[in-house]
Amino acid sequence: MGQVYWKEGLPEATFSLFFRSNNKRSYFVFSGINDVLEQIRTFSFDDEYLTYLDSLKLFDKAYLSYLKTFKFNGSIRSMRNGSLFFPGESVLEVTGNILESQLLETLIINEIHANTSLATKSSRIVQIAGKSSVVDFSARRTYGYDAAMKASKNAYISGFEATSNVDAGKLYGIPLSGTMGHAYVLSFPDESDSFLHYSKEFNNNSIFLVDTYDTEKGIKKVIDLYHKKSLQINGIRLDSGNIKRLSIKAREMLDDAGLNNAKIIVSGSMDEYKIDKLINEYNCPIDVFGVGSNFGVSSDIPVLECVFKLVEVNGHPVNKFSPNKTYYPYSKQVYRKIEGKYMNHDFVTKIDVEKKGYSPMLKKIYDKGEYLSDNDSLTQTRSYIENQFKELPDEYKNIELIKKYKVIFDI
Repeated sequence: MGQVYWKEGLPEATFSLFFRSNNKRSYFVFSGINDVLEQIRTFSFDDEYLTYLDSLKLFDKAYLSYLKTFKFNGSIRSMRNGSLFFPGESVLEVTGNILESQLLETLIINEIHANTSLATKSSRIVQIAGKSSVVDFSARRTYGYDAAMKASKNAYISGFEATSNVDAGKLYGIPLSGTMGHAYVLSFPDESDSFLHYSKEFNNNSIFLVDTYDTEKGIKKVIDLYHKKSLQINGIRLDSGNIKRLSIKAREMLDDAGLNNAKIIVSGSMDEYKIDKLINEYNCPIDVFGVGSNFGVSSDIPVLECVFKLVEVNGHPVNKFSPNKTYYPYSKQVYRKIEGKYMNHDFVTKIDVEKKGYSPMLKKIYDKGEYLSDNDSLTQTRSYIENQFKELPDEYKNIELIKKYKVIFDI
C-alpha cells in the first residue's frame, strides 16, 4: 500500500483509534500513549531493514530511498493517559500524509490495546475489591518480559498497591510485595523451621504461607511460634483450598490468639469475579488479594476490538459501510458532561464543534516530532484514574454489563 500511496501522491489523512463494544466491559481505561509517542519519535528504517525489504523484490529502489529518510512529521491528538472512555469514542487521532500515518497503525494498536486491556482489567479488580488491597503477582504467567512489565505498570496506575515484579519496582518505583513460596517451605524438614528461619531474616515482613501441607495446622504452627518464640506475625497467605471457609477460620484462629492485626492474604487464580464472591457475597475477612494469572492475560476477554480507521482524506469524510464494521467519519472531539460530582454523559462530534459546559477529552500532544506537553508520572496517572472513578456512578462499575454509559454521537 505504501508504495502505491507514494506513487499516486500523499494526501493529508486522519486516522482515528477507538474500541468497539463488547458484553464484558462497560468502560475502558486508556493507557499506553507515552510508550506510543516514544516509539513514534524514534521510528525509522535503518540500512539493515531496507536491505531486507529490497531482498523481497517487491519495492522500487526509489521508494526504498524515500523510506530511508522517513520520519513521522504529522500530529497526534489524544486523550490523557489514564482517561476513562467508552465504546466507539475516539481516543487518539493521527493526522499527516496518508503513508506516514498508516505506517504507524500496527505500532499504535499493539501498544494501546495491550496497555488499555491491562489497565481496564486491573481497574475492575480494584473497584470490586473495595477496602481490600490488591497486589500484582502476574509476572510468571504473562506473555514474556515486556508483557510482565506492562502488567505491573498498568496495575499500579489503576490502584494496585504493590507488585512482586522486582524489575518493575526498580524501573518504575512501584512498591514491592512478596512472600515465601511453597518450594521454600518444602526445602525444610519441618514446616515450623521454615517459618522460624524466615521470620529471623525478615522480621518486619513476616507473611507465612500456610497451605503447603494442611492449612489449619499451618496456621496453628504460626500461632505456636508467636507464643513460644515471640515472632512478629504480620500475616498469613492462603493459596489453595476452600478460600471462603479457610479465610473465616483463619481470622477466628488469629483473633483468638491475640493476632488481631495479622492480615489474611489470598492468592491463587484470583480475578474480579472470584473476589466479588469472596468479598461481596461471602463477606470473607480478606485483607489483601494477590492477583496474577487471570489478570496478567485478561483471561475473561484477552482481545479487545481496538481499531485504527481512516476518517478523513484532504478534509473530506470517509468511512466503511461493511456490515457490523461501520464507523463514523470525520476527525472528532469527545466532550464529557459532569453534573454535580458525577459523570453524566459524553458527546462525540466533529472536531470543529464546540460544546459549552462540557470538558474536551482530546488535545494535540505531539506535532512534527515534538512533544507538546509533559508526560504524567505513574503517580500522577494513578491519582487521575482514582479521581475519575470517584466521578463515575456506581452502576457503571459493576463487573457485569448491566447499564451502559450514555454516549451521544452527533456527527
